[in-house]
Amino acid sequence: MAHIMYQPTWLNTKITGNQQPSVAIREWSAIKLFYRQHMPYARLAQKESVAVIHHVQPTLTNDTELSQQIIIAAIRVKPVGQYQLISGLLVHPDYRGQQVSTQLLKFIAPKLIVKDCFLFAHPWLISLYQQQQFIVREPSELSTLPAEITQLYHRYHSEQRPLILMQLSELNDINGLKSE
Repeated sequence: MAHIMYQPTWLNTKITGNQQPSVAIREWSAIKLFYRQHMPYARLAQKESVAVIHHVQPTLTNDTELSQQIIIAAIRVKPVGQYQLISGLLVHPDYRGQQVSTQLLKFIAPKLIVKDCFLFAHPWLISLYQQQQFIVREPSELSTLPAEITQLYHRYHSEQRPLILMQLSELNDINGLKSE
C-alpha cells in the first residue's frame, strides 16, 4: 500500500501582535478540539511547540469548491527546564497505519536536542520511537537521569498505564558506542 506524504507544519501557539489574532485563535481552537475529541486527558499549554499534519478536504457549496483543512495528526514538544519532553503524539483513527506518525517525528527531529529530549512511550510504540533514534531507559537508570524528567515520569507512569521512558540518542549510542 502506498503511503501518502503529508506536509507537517508547526502550529503557532503564541498569539502576538504581528499576526492576525483571529488566525492564531482559530488554529489554537482547532488543535484543542482535536485533542479533546481523541485524547481527552491531554492538557495543552501555549509554551509547547505543536506540529500538525492537515488533510485538505474539498467541499462543494452552491457550485463553488472550497477546501477545508482538518487536523489528522499532532505532536507536542514541551520545554521542561533545559530539557524537552515529547508528548501527545496523536493520529486520527482514520489515518492510522499510514506512517503519519513517522512523518511527524521526522519533521520535528531537527528541533530536538540529542540526549536532552525525552518521551514516555506506551509499550506498543517503542519500536516506532527506536526507529527515530530514541533508546529505552531502564528503571535502574532513572537515578542517573534529570530529576525534572523522572518526576514527570513517576507522575504519569502506573501499573494501570505503564509507560516506558525513552531518550533521544545519537546514532552511535544505539549501537552501544558512546560518541565523543
